[in-house]
Amino acid sequence: MANQGWDTDEDRMIHKLTLHKNFITWVIQQLEKENIPCQKTTGNDRNGDILLINPEQAPRVQEIIRRINRQFNG
Repeated sequence: MANQGWDTDEDRMIHKLTLHKNFITWVIQQLEKENIPCQKTTGNDRNGDILLINPEQAPRVQEIIRRINRQFNG
């Protein structure tokens, strides 16, 4: 990431964490639109940032994530 005029390393870290938080919130909203209940994890969960309430929906979630990736990353 190019230097965007951060005053401190902390400012850069806060910016990156804010982007991450907003992205996870957006992904959860997209999943909920597809009727996939989920929530944010806590405690730096090693399994990821999003908890699927119904693990059987994981293949469907993976396809949605692939679709999002294709849409925004070509």
